[in-house]
Amino acid sequence: MVPVLLFATASPASAHPTLLSTTPAAGYSVASTPSAITMVFDEPVSVAPHGVRVDDGSGHAVGTSDVASEQGGRRVVVNTLEALRAGRYVVHWEVTAQDGDVVAADFDFAVGTAAVELSGAESGSSSGFPLIALLRWLFVLSLIALLGGAVGERIVHRAVPAATRPRSLVRVSGAVGSLAAASLLVYVVVATGGFGRAGILLAVEAAGLAVPAVLGQRMRWWMVATTALVVIPVEALRNHLGSQHGVTGALVVAIHLVALSVWLGVLFHLLRVARANAGGASVRRAFTTYSRFAVVLFFVVAVSGSVGALMVVPSLGTLSSTAYGRTLLAKVGLVTAVAVLAWRVRRRLLSATGSFVTRLVRVEIVVLVVVLAASAVLISLPSPEPATADLGYPTQAAGPVIRLGGLAGQIAVGIAASENQLEVRLHTPDGDTDTNDAKPPAFHLAAKLSGRGEAVNLQPCGRGCFVGPVSWTAGLEHVEVRVDATGWHGGIISFPIRWAPHLSRDALPRVRNVMLAQKTFRVVESITSDTTAPTPAAQSVTIDGPEFIDGDPYAGPPDPDVVVEPRPGGHHLLTFGLPAEGIQVELEVDASYRIVHETLAAPNHLATRTFKYSR
Repeated sequence: MVPVLLFATASPASAHPTLLSTTPAAGYSVASTPSAITMVFDEPVSVAPHGVRVDDGSGHAVGTSDVASEQGGRRVVVNTLEALRAGRYVVHWEVTAQDGDVVAADFDFAVGTAAVELSGAESGSSSGFPLIALLRWLFVLSLIALLGGAVGERIVHRAVPAATRPRSLVRVSGAVGSLAAASLLVYVVVATGGFGRAGILLAVEAAGLAVPAVLGQRMRWWMVATTALVVIPVEALRNHLGSQHGVTGALVVAIHLVALSVWLGVLFHLLRVARANAGGASVRRAFTTYSRFAVVLFFVVAVSGSVGALMVVPSLGTLSSTAYGRTLLAKVGLVTAVAVLAWRVRRRLLSATGSFVTRLVRVEIVVLVVVLAASAVLISLPSPEPATADLGYPTQAAGPVIRLGGLAGQIAVGIAASENQLEVRLHTPDGDTDTNDAKPPAFHLAAKLSGRGEAVNLQPCGRGCFVGPVSWTAGLEHVEVRVDATGWHGGIISFPIRWAPHLSRDALPRVRNVMLAQKTFRVVESITSDTTAPTPAAQSVTIDGPEFIDGDPYAGPPDPDVVVEPRPGGHHLLTFGLPAEGIQVELEVDASYRIVHETLAAPNHLATRTFKYSR
């Protein structure tokens, strides 16, 4: 029972028949109406005469023949009885496995619709964009008023203790921030149907800012500052960088927010103090004190902002070709203008009147508020490259193809590198990327060749499908893919591509024959559905060759093309994919072609196995 449980969690084949291949190929386009639709499974199946239905893009069934079974039930064929117009088609199938379980699923293909020119494109923005940007702007303003106001009050207390204080904004700022976070939380719950990671973080933010909203002036300055300093890291984790780059990205955002909050918040507080004292010269000392560390704050804002931009923007070209990049350039220009104003304020402090200084400060604050609006827009925009529209299906690649896969956070990423082309297929754990009636998630995707620093202009080509042109160079290079999706957190994953690949048709049969001859061996397996979560504890099982092969998706023909690369010590690395199931497999075999390590990437999990033999 233990081996059955172990491999049932890792391999779809042990739970239901694996769809090894389809004609037309699942997720691809063909030039004209196919005469028949064929599905090949890894085991014999039974199917009713009308167990396969083909629907057009509007959900209407198209004419097909009764289902025929071939190759002992492993091959299912249905003929098309009418010409298919250009567009997308979904094949719904239902079969009965050998163990009596009824399995139903579907796949899609297209007729006469090729992906548009691979020149790169940008489409769409976050749903509810204006409202989200406004709420995030109000949220950040509340943090600035709280943290900057607390630090500014401390400066005034030390520099000009006798100065008249303006009315406290602690209660109002806390209330605005808490309501903004709560409104964003409601939006997330309605849009995704649940809390998720973003919802939990927003709930923490709303609760944290509710404290100053309730206590108001009863809080000491250090209590107000502490509240803001607790909420800022939570917001940093929710930011693009926090969701895509983990702790490193969140740290960059947190440093940026703290420095920006103190810079603007202190200025705003000092301006209010100056107004409360009728613009008198008594507050000049407070401005002078602040100006001594304003340079450091600007440096921190500039450096952290630059680092964050480099982490989000994959190439310089995206600065002009995407809304995100153009907004970022506008923000940089505004920050530069603020730096010039701050420099003028510092020069005038010793010679100008207090009213002139406060006028410059007012201008500086106005520009910084606009900077914050640009920041809110940046947070609300999809990070480049956005790729969410369904513009067409690619034709199946000709020539050798390298298929690799893995998990980026919770999102399954599969790539197919072929002559002058990179294809990326994405899946979320709930299956909404696939061909059912659910609305697929909005993916935010970027890819680059890390060695060259060259971005790949990916174009949508169907549900969870993106394709772009690449001129591969001879030898080894790495493709870096960064992805996130609505309702799921993603991350970055890197794939090694060694061009041109060496293909083998007999490597997989050789592996099967060698493994079938193994009497017993031990397998240590680890399975995860989220690479950002702690790695689950590994499980160990002793199993024999036939039992192992029977539970893997490559248990029998037809065999896909396998890319074979030599490894030290006579070992070889075998990589191949089963596109109809969204599965990519990587096998390291020893000199006798026994498996020593296996990585299996499926749409909702990543399984790694290490094999131990007695001799």
